Amino acid sequence: MSEQQQPKTPSKNRKILMAIAMVVVLGVLPAISWIYLRNGLNWRKDAIAELGSFGQIRGAYIIYPDGTKENQLGESVCVIHNFGSDPDLTPENKQIIDTNKRLYDQFGKMSDGTPRPFFKIVMIFEGGTAEFRSEIQKIPSIDYATWVQTGGLGSWGTILNNGYEKFVLDRKATEHKRVYALADPTGQIRCFYNALDEKQVERMVQQIAIMLPVK
Repeated sequence: MSEQQQPKTPSKNRKILMAIAMVVVLGVLPAISWIYLRNGLNWRKDAIAELGSFGQIRGAYIIYPDGTKENQLGESVCVIHNFGSDPDLTPENKQIIDTNKRLYDQFGKMSDGTPRPFFKIVMIFEGGTAEFRSEIQKIPSIDYATWVQTGGLGSWGTILNNGYEKFVLDRKATEHKRVYALADPTGQIRCFYNALDEKQVERMVQQIAIMLPVK
């Protein structure tokens, strides 16, 4: 009569490894996931908390042959920079134009290449040197509705200067000469950024992503 084989029992080392694996699966991984989730939520809360209310932007209208008007900035997240009167192609202006191109590449078009609705890059200026205007015209897809060129320096200057003054006082922030304003789809200016500081531009990019409608 043959001897019956006894079922093998897991070795001590194997039991220890199985126990460690269970601890990792049931304890460590959920804890890590929670940390990442919590940090993500905290990051979003911090980013939203930085947004305030610093004035209402004006419209930028197209008047059609039949007399109807369309506000190009309506219901849009707007990144706004005021180049001023007769701007030249200084290194600072060139840097801001290049940043605008990057913003367009990131937010201005859909996956099929068509303009993204409700996102506008607003460039305010009147006149300008031949070099400056030539550089503006080199912007890829400058004719797309994403790009808005507008004058009205008086009214725009008042709106942006008053908003920025309030921003600097409220935040006890350092004042900068070249700034971006970020407006939400209701036309409220929510924040200002040093247009020549890559870290502040990066923060603006993060807050644009929060504001844009998910579509």
